[in-house]
Amino acid sequence: MAESIQASEVQNVTQDDGNVLIDVRERDELEETGFVPGAQHYPMSAIDSALPNLDKDKKYYVMCRSGKRSAQVQNYLLDNGYDAVNVEGGILDYDGPVNHL
Repeated sequence: MAESIQASEVQNVTQDDGNVLIDVRERDELEETGFVPGAQHYPMSAIDSALPNLDKDKKYYVMCRSGKRSAQVQNYLLDNGYDAVNVEGGILDYDGPVNHL
C-alpha cells in the first residue's frame, strides 16, 4: 500500500534534507491559495518532463489541493522508481505558513 501523511505533518518532513515536497497544482491555483514554503512546483500536467530533475535518492512528498491528484502523481512516481508519499488533504487541510507568487 502506498504511504501517505496528513497535511498537518508537512512542516516536519520539510526539515529533513532527504525529503522534497512537490506541489502538483497548476500555477493559477498557487496564485490563489499560496504554497508551502520550500515546496517545489511541478504541475501534474507536466510531471513527465519533471522526472529528469528528480533524484531517486530523495523521498518525495506530493501535495495538491485535496490529495486526489497528488495520489495519482505519487503512483506515477512509484511506478517510475521514486520513493513518493501522498499528502492527504492537500493545501485545503494545511494550516501552516504559505508563500505567495
